[in-house]
Amino acid sequence: MLQMLTGELNLQRVETYNQYEAFRLPQMSKNLTIKQNRFIHAYMETGNASEAYRQAYSCSKMKDATINRKAVELLRYGKITARVNELQRELKKSSDIKKETILEELACIAFSDIRDYVKFDGKNISFKSFEELTDRQARAIESIKKTRQGIELKLHGKSWTIERISKMLGFDKPEDINLQLEGLPDPVLDAIIEKLMNK
Repeated sequence: MLQMLTGELNLQRVETYNQYEAFRLPQMSKNLTIKQNRFIHAYMETGNASEAYRQAYSCSKMKDATINRKAVELLRYGKITARVNELQRELKKSSDIKKETILEELACIAFSDIRDYVKFDGKNISFKSFEELTDRQARAIESIKKTRQGIELKLHGKSWTIERISKMLGFDKPEDINLQLEGLPDPVLDAIIEKLMNK
């Protein structure tokens, strides 16, 4: 099937990025390796550097700390950083979604209150009619389902929402800590990363 689509492309003699990967994934950068490009695309999809590293590279025998360290190193590599920034700019241009829209949606979740959804008369609890809910209140609902005990109404999580808003507004900007770790053996770096992650 691929041969039909590519016409003259001979898959048995494919050796370079230009012959195969440029066809398969046209947005890939020719200045980067195939694995680096896969990492970038996985990072753009997941937003998680470690997960992107797992998708792009063989990691079955690596510790999580090693994967995390290598993912961060890769993300800081100049050409990769530039390509990620370029793709993010392109995505922003082509998207109708603005930061304000996202913040508004997140605010609906962050400031939702269970009292907006239920009535309590001192003895009995009942759900308010769906028609009584405002648009903002309805957007804070993650799911409604029938269980053996009755109807379950689940609101979106507040903690991750507040964390996301804080990140978008720069309230929780991480502090830059410059450590001179060059020249340390991998097992020592892995131990340091693991210790920092478990704090």
